Amino acid sequence: MYVVVKLGGSLDGRGIEALAPALREALARGWGPILIHGGGPAITRRLATYGIELPFTNGLRATTVDAIDHVVSALQMCNAELTEALSAAHVPITPLTDGWTVQARDIGAERTGEVAAISESRVKEACEEGFVPLLTPFGRDAAGAFYNLNADAVAAHVAQTMDAARLVFLTDVAGVYRDYQAGELLTETTAAELEDLLAAGSFTAGMIPKVTAMLYAARQGVDEVWVVDGRDHESVATAVLGDTAGLTRRRGTRLRAAVTQKE
Repeated sequence: MYVVVKLGGSLDGRGIEALAPALREALARGWGPILIHGGGPAITRRLATYGIELPFTNGLRATTVDAIDHVVSALQMCNAELTEALSAAHVPITPLTDGWTVQARDIGAERTGEVAAISESRVKEACEEGFVPLLTPFGRDAAGAFYNLNADAVAAHVAQTMDAARLVFLTDVAGVYRDYQAGELLTETTAAELEDLLAAGSFTAGMIPKVTAMLYAARQGVDEVWVVDGRDHESVATAVLGDTAGLTRRRGTRLRAAVTQKE
């Protein structure tokens, strides 16, 4: 059984203490945990060093030809730092950073692309050897050119390709909110509800790609899609391991494919 986890760039290095034990337990159960990371803050810092500013549209960073090398370097550094931190926490990691594991497609937006395909064999090989593959949110097109990709979309495509039982987004908020200002957190939700809220403009720019990725994964049959606070140990364990028995309260947001398919 595969479980895909996306460690949000908004955590900016936080959350290892909660994530590592969940990954170790998943491995102990004989599962194949797969990890994708973001890196927005690291990219922003790198670009600022070189005096580059890139605008965002609906939560997606517009990446130019001149900026792509800096984006790739920042994400590779994030990957190396996470590999070191998780390895120190006794989680065996295989970094996949050559750009071929995730294959990109040109969408006519310079070097902002979309996911074309995931190399199932590369990911599966790492899992079968007892490692947690750690993927970066960039990829190459058929000609070998790099493209910046949204990490949430990468995670959703990995979950689809690997026929994962669960997809978990770890971020810096408790989950998906119906109304963030009012503190109305969605616990159980449906695709129809998320689509209605998305159409109504209820989500902030940074949450739009995440909700879109949640919907994509659920529509592709991923059994459970979670969004939880990556700093909260119990929330992470609940989402990654599915250990909900005995919880005094629901933590995070869960979208179930079974509910989606009945709609």
